[in-house]
Amino acid sequence: MNLLNLMNVLVYGDTPYMVRGGQTDYKRIFYSDQNRALTKPITLIGGFGVIPAGTVMAKISESTSRANQYVPYTPEGTTWAGAGLQAAWPGVTYFTADLSTATSGNVKLEDSYRFAVGDHIAVTDTDDTMTDCGAITAIDRTTYSHIAVITWTNAVSAATVAKGAIAYHQTTTASPYTLAVGVLLGSVDTGVGENAKGAQGTLVLSNAMLYAGTILGYNSDVATDLGSSSDGKYIILK
Repeated sequence: MNLLNLMNVLVYGDTPYMVRGGQTDYKRIFYSDQNRALTKPITLIGGFGVIPAGTVMAKISESTSRANQYVPYTPEGTTWAGAGLQAAWPGVTYFTADLSTATSGNVKLEDSYRFAVGDHIAVTDTDDTMTDCGAITAIDRTTYSHIAVITWTNAVSAATVAKGAIAYHQTTTASPYTLAVGVLLGSVDTGVGENAKGAQGTLVLSNAMLYAGTILGYNSDVATDLGSSSDGKYIILK
């Protein structure tokens, strides 16, 4: 192909524009000596994209094949209907249609690859009733081109899109089915969609003093789960 023909197949954008925020702001997590912290290697399941350093993490409690792998923590009692919450809480997956006495629900096709048959999930919305759905029994990714239908074991009485209906992996067997276990040391890319493969990372467990402003997902429930405390702008993992 000569240069003229090559130019003819290029795609041009004629409207001037500027993209802001393209560079990640890497922040310091540790106030204390990082080398003294108790850490462990972990495996994160795929489909959640880039999980930033400092994200509070949870461990899958039940699955036919993926128990003891890790996902971003999902908090209890958050108003899920607001804008931008999936970025703030990457462990949640939004439904695209209302649920009513349902054992199945629709999610974006891309998001469906976070789940696998055998994963135990829970469902909630702004009413804050967190339902144990039991194990996923099927995921239909072929009927529709843009959504997937996830089928599970236990019926959900109701959850609506207007109230921010979400699904998330169960990370404890007791209600509210969500439990924090540590903080992600460094950012990892778990992949998105069909080709998501998951990732390996490092989990900070204890013996650390962290900057509160860099820890994503930290709240009073997390403090209870981790046995941690706050001291001004610091979080102390004991």
